[in-house]
Amino acid sequence: MGRKAAYLKDVLLWAVLVLPALWAGLTHALADRYTWPEVITGLAAIGLAVALARSRPLVAMLVPAALWAGSVAVRGDPTVFFLALAVMSYLAGVRMAMARPALLGLSAAAVAAAAVVPVVRWLLTARWDLGAWFFAVTGIALFGLVPWLAGHARHQSQALTRAGWERAGHLERERRILAERARLRERAAIAREMHDLLGHDLSLVALRIGALEIAADLPESRRRAAGEAREAVTAAAERLRDVVAVLGDGDGLGPASTDPVSTDPAYADPMYADPPEVSVDELVRRAVAAGMTVTLHGAHEEARIPAPALATVRRVVREGLTNAAKHAPGAPVTVRLAHAPGETVVAVANAAPHRPGLGVTGGHALRALAERVRLLGGSLRSGPADGGFTLTVRLPHTGPPHVPPRAASRPVELELALARRRVRRTRLAAALVCLAAAAGVAAFVLGFTVYEATTSVLPPAEFAKLRVGQAESEVAAVLPARTRIDDPSWPEPPIPPGARCRYYSTSPEPFGELTLYRLCFAGGRLVGKTFLPS
Repeated sequence: MGRKAAYLKDVLLWAVLVLPALWAGLTHALADRYTWPEVITGLAAIGLAVALARSRPLVAMLVPAALWAGSVAVRGDPTVFFLALAVMSYLAGVRMAMARPALLGLSAAAVAAAAVVPVVRWLLTARWDLGAWFFAVTGIALFGLVPWLAGHARHQSQALTRAGWERAGHLERERRILAERARLRERAAIAREMHDLLGHDLSLVALRIGALEIAADLPESRRRAAGEAREAVTAAAERLRDVVAVLGDGDGLGPASTDPVSTDPAYADPMYADPPEVSVDELVRRAVAAGMTVTLHGAHEEARIPAPALATVRRVVREGLTNAAKHAPGAPVTVRLAHAPGETVVAVANAAPHRPGLGVTGGHALRALAERVRLLGGSLRSGPADGGFTLTVRLPHTGPPHVPPRAASRPVELELALARRRVRRTRLAAALVCLAAAAGVAAFVLGFTVYEATTSVLPPAEFAKLRVGQAESEVAAVLPARTRIDDPSWPEPPIPPGARCRYYSTSPEPFGELTLYRLCFAGGRLVGKTFLPS
């Protein structure tokens, strides 16, 4: 919402809240004896509350609470400022995140009203007005606390809605991330297949053509053609390496990934599993047929290797033979398989090369192989040894325990649960406060009615002894502490001119027919005594 729109809404709100005060000042219909200075003071105070409603909602709620208590204390009127108190309390509940400041503020306002209002009424009317005290305290509870609780429930409902939208956005982002990860895994699977299958075959083809290139029994033209063919195969292998680098960028063929989804073996999709592979013995046989000198030790151990590790063992052998064919052509190669109760060890070692390699290198395959071995809980070591190169892999037969990735959505779900709990608790509190307020009001009204009836009784015998013309001080000695009503609601005989009258009960019965004794005083003497039936 723009600033101008917010200002306009605040002005409209102020105009609505001041209507009861303006109506009282113009017509005296809601309350009597309100002066224009009092009305203007009320308008200014409501304007201050509206101006502070967004930045200081607690202060904005307490200002009309003070107006309410002041109007009851000074004028005995509970009607003019109740709308401002209820609306500002509701808005404070909507805009306040913490309940404690509001509850403490309203409690302090109620205690202050309970202490100040009776004293002010006594100073102004020379009698204790429990009705004004009742209106001041219960008004803050009914028109302050209950609307605030309703507004706070609205605040928490909005928070729950925002948390729901955040949860939906989080799920959408998670879905996109999972889709992107699946796409990257598919690209990496394609890259692995191209590298493992085509790269190995191209290396063997280059090796065989290289043998033809140096064959002494071939004419020069054939050896030159073989050299051109070898260069073409080498260029094809280089292009394959570039394609593999593009497809595997950011996944297993690049630097080792730490993504728990993309690196967890238990998360892998069957469509990305290793393709059927030939045995180690067959890989060695093909390499020998291509012209390599390969010695296999422990061929019988292959049958004892568990299935989870067997595919990786074959990949290690194939990668070792491919590297030897590319980087150490003509050098003898040794492949060793060793099976133990807890692990399998595979090693591929080549001696120093007799001539420069025929292939190209990018390092992608060894990084991908190292990542695969790590996920199975094994270890990979590679590097120069005795002038040649050795690749050694240890694979445990039992993989590392699967630790499921911690759900990223858990904090959001927890926040939703907490928001729902807060909303339910606030609604329950609002309902309980309403019930307690209603019960308290009913109990107070009942008790006050009984109290008023029993403390305003003028016994019939004492009424009969009173004489017109008797001094008011003598009459006051036998009168009860309080009057029953200020003005009867039914027709009564005319009041003597210039007299002021008091009305007392004839019986302590609070719920029966109301009959009254009227005593009128003027000039310090009793000028009239009348029995008023109901």
